[in-house]
Amino acid sequence: MRGYVPRIHQAGGELVVIGNGTGEQAGWFREDTGLEVPLFTDPSLKTYEAVGARRGLLSSLNPGTIRSALRARRSGFRQSRTQGSAFQQGGVFVITPDGEMPYRYVSSFAGDHPGPEDVVRALETVAPPA
Repeated sequence: MRGYVPRIHQAGGELVVIGNGTGEQAGWFREDTGLEVPLFTDPSLKTYEAVGARRGLLSSLNPGTIRSALRARRSGFRQSRTQGSAFQQGGVFVITPDGEMPYRYVSSFAGDHPGPEDVVRALETVAPPA
């Protein structure tokens, strides 16, 4: 999503990352990725529960996870040490200021992500005219 931040901002949105490690680990994540977007951490996992994110061994050790890991490795991404809950999956959500959620993608397994173009188009659909 990093390359889409200008379009997200142009549509009046913000990319926000929520992890589940410690505050110190969130800082390391920011250093490693160079992301300059709001970054929060929720070790209690309540945020993940609120959006219905999957959690468990089967969603982490899944054939799709292996395919995603191989694809990421071919693209040059190297998995570093797991920080936070290894069994918590995430998702991508477009949430409007009034609390509506016109786009919701809950990851089925580790490495399951929506296409960034789909997410940004969903945001642009609900964005107020410039």
